Amino acid sequence: MRIVNHLGDTFETGCEMVDVTSMHRPDTSWRFTDPAGHIHQWYEVAKLDTDNTLPALRYSPREKYTTPTLIWVKDGEEYWDGDDEPHDVGHHECKDCHVHIEPRYCADEYQQFMPGLRWCKINGEDVPVEEFERRFREAQAHAKHK
Repeated sequence: MRIVNHLGDTFETGCEMVDVTSMHRPDTSWRFTDPAGHIHQWYEVAKLDTDNTLPALRYSPREKYTTPTLIWVKDGEEYWDGDDEPHDVGHHECKDCHVHIEPRYCADEYQQFMPGLRWCKINGEDVPVEEFERRFREAQAHAKHK
């Protein structure tokens, strides 16, 4: 939270931190070699290059992950309790040799947070970001002219 006082007005801004702790996220330490010698592991999508040379070294809730050496194969559909819609079920397999492979997932080891919604207040009252920025600039400009 940031608080600034200008000419009798109190400007506060901040954001709520959102708990993004996961019980099911890619285990970036997982590395598996199938019987045909193909290596499978997690990759960060943003860092994936054409040679697949940049595996994920750590986990961040801000990144997206993929297993580019695997394909998902639909085996059928299931209906869940209380839901009238079918849900696809299937498995992962090596895209070259078609061996079934389950990429490993894990839970976060510690609580994770990401910035959420930004909020702004003037004299303790909530205001839209645009109004906050406009009035803050006006207060700064007025203070410079004094």
